[in-house]
Amino acid sequence: MAHTTTGTNNLKIFNTLSFEAKEELEEKLEKSLNLIQNLLENISSEREANDILTKHVSIGNTEHESVCIGLLCKILSDRQTASKTFQNLMMVNRDSLNCVLLHMNIIIIEKFRKLTDAARMQVLWIVNELVRTSANGSENLCIALMKQIVGGGTSAKNVWMCENVLDMLINNQAWVEKSISLLQITVYTYLRLLQDHFHSNFTSLRQKEANFVVTLMREKWMECCCIGRDLIRLMSAVARIPEIERLWSDVLYKPETLSPSFTGVLSLLQTRTSRKFLTCRVTPDMENKLNFILLKVRFGNHKRYQDWFQRQYLATPDSQTLRSDLIRYICGCIYPSNEILSSDIIPRWAVIGWLLSTCTSRIATSYSNLALFWDWLFYSPDKNSIMDIEPGVLVMHQSIRSHPAITTSLLDFLCRTMVEFHPPINAQIKQGVHLALRTILEKRVVQSLSPILDNPKLDNELRGLIRANLSEFCSLPLADGKPTLTPPLPLEASETSLLPGKRSDDIIEEEPMVIDDADDSDNETLERKSGNNDVDVSQDSNAIFSDDDEDYGKKSTDLNIWRESPTPEPRDINSDMERLDDTLRDLIGQLQRADLTDLDERCERMQDIIDHVLSMDEFDNEVSTPLSSCLTQLLSDHFCKSIITLASCDITDEYLERCVEKPLYVIFRNLCQSKKDEDSFGVLLSLLSEMYSIQSRLGYHLLFFLAVKNQTLNEDNMFIYESFAQNTQLGDVYNCLMMDLKHCQEDNSTMLVFLVPHVYKEFPEHCIGNSELLNIIVAVLDPQQLEELQCLIMMGSLCMMKKDGILNVLVSSLEWESFEQYCVWQLFAVHDIQPDLALPLLQKLNSKNHPEALSMLLLAFRHQRPTQEMVKHVISRQFGDGDRFATSLLRHWAIGHMKELAEHLTVLLSKSKPRNTPPRKGLRQSVRSSHNLLPPSQPTIAHMLNHVDNLRKSGLPKSCNLFSQDSIIACLVHVQQHCDDTSKSRFSDLFALADDSEDEVLLRDIRNTRKRNKSTSVHRSNSQSRARVTSHTGKKGSEESESDSLSDDDDFKKKRKRVKSTNRTQESSDSD
Repeated sequence: MAHTTTGTNNLKIFNTLSFEAKEELEEKLEKSLNLIQNLLENISSEREANDILTKHVSIGNTEHESVCIGLLCKILSDRQTASKTFQNLMMVNRDSLNCVLLHMNIIIIEKFRKLTDAARMQVLWIVNELVRTSANGSENLCIALMKQIVGGGTSAKNVWMCENVLDMLINNQAWVEKSISLLQITVYTYLRLLQDHFHSNFTSLRQKEANFVVTLMREKWMECCCIGRDLIRLMSAVARIPEIERLWSDVLYKPETLSPSFTGVLSLLQTRTSRKFLTCRVTPDMENKLNFILLKVRFGNHKRYQDWFQRQYLATPDSQTLRSDLIRYICGCIYPSNEILSSDIIPRWAVIGWLLSTCTSRIATSYSNLALFWDWLFYSPDKNSIMDIEPGVLVMHQSIRSHPAITTSLLDFLCRTMVEFHPPINAQIKQGVHLALRTILEKRVVQSLSPILDNPKLDNELRGLIRANLSEFCSLPLADGKPTLTPPLPLEASETSLLPGKRSDDIIEEEPMVIDDADDSDNETLERKSGNNDVDVSQDSNAIFSDDDEDYGKKSTDLNIWRESPTPEPRDINSDMERLDDTLRDLIGQLQRADLTDLDERCERMQDIIDHVLSMDEFDNEVSTPLSSCLTQLLSDHFCKSIITLASCDITDEYLERCVEKPLYVIFRNLCQSKKDEDSFGVLLSLLSEMYSIQSRLGYHLLFFLAVKNQTLNEDNMFIYESFAQNTQLGDVYNCLMMDLKHCQEDNSTMLVFLVPHVYKEFPEHCIGNSELLNIIVAVLDPQQLEELQCLIMMGSLCMMKKDGILNVLVSSLEWESFEQYCVWQLFAVHDIQPDLALPLLQKLNSKNHPEALSMLLLAFRHQRPTQEMVKHVISRQFGDGDRFATSLLRHWAIGHMKELAEHLTVLLSKSKPRNTPPRKGLRQSVRSSHNLLPPSQPTIAHMLNHVDNLRKSGLPKSCNLFSQDSIIACLVHVQQHCDDTSKSRFSDLFALADDSEDEVLLRDIRNTRKRNKSTSVHRSNSQSRARVTSHTGKKGSEESESDSLSDDDDFKKKRKRVKSTNRTQESSDSD
């Protein structure tokens, strides 16, 4: 029977088995340690030891390496003499410890699991000493040590490792902050490990982790932002920890407090996370096993490897949080080659499906789902790879037949996350998901999304969610034609977190689920070959997950934790009324008994309630909370019906006054009548804020009331909304305004259009140039409302766009629906903004994907006199046979502005170069300002000649002699001399125009010269000669005419021959 030993008598750092052969590294370490022991045998003094070691390392590099490695092994194996041995090492090394650092890296990364407990302690000791001495490269050792901390591991060894590495980093915080890479990985690692330490047993460790991470992030926030969007994913999971919660609030609502350069959470979410961060949360051993499974194991032989991985790493309740790390690693770091994708190797989606289906924790399942779809939410084809999103769609596609519960839960999660993740950026999330799905279809990852989105196994509620958020990709209508929509999450469920979930104490007290462990062999290891080939993988194209369908169906009935609706269900308010004083309880009862149709009586009862509230000595949470609950329930009819029922053109001031004669608006009226510094103002604000936390649609009703008063009575009370927004849980005007207008769009589009001029006038800093708000508006406009907004803009009553930032708005609109884009361009046209600002768009737009923008730009530039900048951008467009934009616009300019166009074409063609050249500084800045919309290089001669040649072929009228202009002819001759043979052949017909025109120019020059010479000769003749010439005019004139004609032809041929000879010589010289 095999038994565990400690290797040889000398090297006692590895746990090895008696029958295991020694590896090359172990033999090298043992040999070096034996050398040190032989050298220092019978040595009594430290000075003598140093002399012997110094003398030996001076022999050569091999001896120097052996001594350094031997001293390292002595430190790891002998704790008693470690300090003295380290001093010896520092004195004798001659390569700045490079040899020691190299072998330490190998030991930590490849051999750490085999180290004895004593050796692990010594590894941490020597790393700490290297850090204290600021040894170059010691930061890599710290990163390697953090990588060995297992996510989801709460064993004593893992917690010891986590805490000791943390203490080392805390004690050397200044040194940590000097290394950007170490700083970032430290923050990423311990933010993730915080999820595993919610239990009361780890209170002290959790406190240290939270304090350290928050300190690093606050002091080095912009460096931490380089981590990318996964920083937000990790923070959201631990945002309930008080220290993290305060930082989390600043990230969401006060970004400028963290750094003046930080513009907000959206910029961070749009930054892709580097692979090095995803890799750092998977241990080297896990990494090797996953790569082996996904790159070596055949489909059909995978189950035993999955079972081994499950027993080794995922067998405990605490280890379930590791699944999200594994999924992020698989999606972001393992990209199989085309050869593997076309083989029978187990695909990534099958392994991810297995990880999801075997998860035993509802919360861990939600985090795993988020890890799978994380790159979907902010997908950008320019920054993300198709491989980041491919596993998600394939898991749903392959599971719909055999494991429909997986597909159902993933679809439900994706649709709800699009709406509820963070309402202020819902438009960007929706855009990201839609871009991901379009890319999936374009790359043909799946042939169609119909099997997923239109599957009959989906329930009606989920179908409604799908059609509300993914209607672009749906093909089948619901049976009743009315999908059931689930409204977004109420504010109180996500007051501090983008991802609302359980509080930390809920996670701590969650009962662990019982897992039946199969008989396990501790000594079992993964085989390095695919194993038996007796399984026919072609008989089933779907992965065989290691779970039972029925068991999973029971576990996943409620995987999504966001089920609440913002509109309160009818409920009994008696319990809330009991918490109020007798008078207030009686007044609430009177309001409750009032007839819903009798608005006057209900308004009187509401006024009585407000009067009593304002007369109270103290109005605190004990009163405001139950009172707000009662009022939102009793006034719920205001939030379910449209206030404005008439068309925009039929709305009058009298009608608006009647609209605000409702009980809810009694509170607003009293608020407006109070002065800002009065106690009544603060009391009513507190009441409204509490009501807003229960019913978030109250916000746009307040906006409407203030706008009506502003229009009918010219009362400027919009500052009240600012105070209200700052008093809500959102805490700032922008987020509150965007959420309220979004709700208004969903409930009453006519009211939204009415509010537009008011909010743009009162909050220009938040509204003008805001593409998200513009999308909310144009999504519900009808032609009449569009015309109304255009008129307001031309009258000077409304300004929705300015020169600064207009390009970003236009770029964002390219992904919107056709009519929405049409509205944007129509609004752009009536602003006092020159269409030249949209010129950078031309280089990227194409008629297949952006017909709306191109048609509007064509109309805009049709009425413009061409400038050199305009012509430059037009002929810089990508050339395509089906794209007639450039040709049509150039032809229009050629007919109406021939001389200007000829001049601009001449300059641009003369300046162009035969090869792509790096862009000038100005162009690089333009690229950044337009979201990388412009191509990175200038167009070549051939690129520009394509458009000019197309213009030639377009059939210009005879009255337009563009290609007969001297400047164009000279330019074509110049270009012909400097382009290659391929271009000469390709554009031979175009250059032939220059040849023909050149002949005409030469002949005209010859005749003009002869006439001048002839005129001079006649002037010098005497009067007698003139008389004699005159007497013979008829005969002589005929002879001279014939002679001149012959002479002209001869001279032309000679000159033509000389010109062509000169051209050939020039071309030969250029070629050389």
